Amino acid sequence: VVRGELVDRGGRPTFVAVRRLRWGTQILSEKPLLLVEADTDRYLRAPDADPRLPELAEALGDAGRLAAFVAFKQLHERKQKEFLSLWREGIERSDTLAGRLMELNQRGADMFVKDRPEFARLIYWHHFVLVACILGRFGKRDPDGSLTVHAMCSQLRHSCRPNAARFTLRCGFPKGRQQLHVIASDGIARGEEITISEEPEAVLVLPKPERASRLFGGSGLSCECARCADGDPSEEARVGPLFSRVHALLGVQPPTDESTAEALACVRELDKLLPFSMQTKARAKVLLASALSELSSRAAWQEESRGANIVRWTGLDPESQEQRLKETMKLYETAAKDFELLLGQ
Repeated sequence: VVRGELVDRGGRPTFVAVRRLRWGTQILSEKPLLLVEADTDRYLRAPDADPRLPELAEALGDAGRLAAFVAFKQLHERKQKEFLSLWREGIERSDTLAGRLMELNQRGADMFVKDRPEFARLIYWHHFVLVACILGRFGKRDPDGSLTVHAMCSQLRHSCRPNAARFTLRCGFPKGRQQLHVIASDGIARGEEITISEEPEAVLVLPKPERASRLFGGSGLSCECARCADGDPSEEARVGPLFSRVHALLGVQPPTDESTAEALACVRELDKLLPFSMQTKARAKVLLASALSELSSRAAWQEESRGANIVRWTGLDPESQEQRLKETMKLYETAAKDFELLLGQ
């Protein structure tokens, strides 16, 4: 099932939703075009490999890129063409990062062949450069160290307000299969671009100037996402303090009606400012739900002990208690779903 498609927008392939998608919907499940294992000897020292490959890897000082090229050459010819088509015509002009990658890889390959002419005919250097560029621009490093490239998932663009998240399945065949789910609270509209975050959550909660510094350093590149282009600086500045306040409120022991009520208000405000699933928010929701459960248990015990005058009665009326239980259940359920969408099963 694929609920998105690649369309041309502004000369760039853009992955968009083919219909309205609700939060939690699976958009696609995709196997990799190319998977490069972390163990380079699997490619460079294989029984049928050219015995000069380890020497070339040592001379290059980069066994990883050479192993990736060998993995590419092991693909069927049709798959090789599909993989190379990711480096579409004009990409170096429309994509600044792609242009820089090509410049650096081509210059490095030319200098190496000039210095070491004995390796000039060992491999097809033009394809070596293209494979290195495609992996640099579209490749994703999986938790086990392998590097993968996918036909559609690898063309998703970064956003500091992502509406989707992908993860690699840890089991099953083929290895490297990725799943993409909707994480935007309001879902994704038909025709809307599907975006993901390529950065840790610690970067996403920063204000725009600090976020840009962490994203690109002094490279001169800039983020083109809607949040960076049109975001309200005053709202951006509230995110950090709200997270700090939630952390402080959840640290109150034992929890009180006042601390949990304020923490719940802060979490709701964060959901408005960052309207997408986040592990950080999910953890806060679990802790808040636990605090609300403790309050409910305490109120029930006080109800049982009220007649004995053991403690001063501070419990809620039945209607308020029911509302607290509903809020607790909702927090647990949304946090569990957030973790599933972001981390997989």
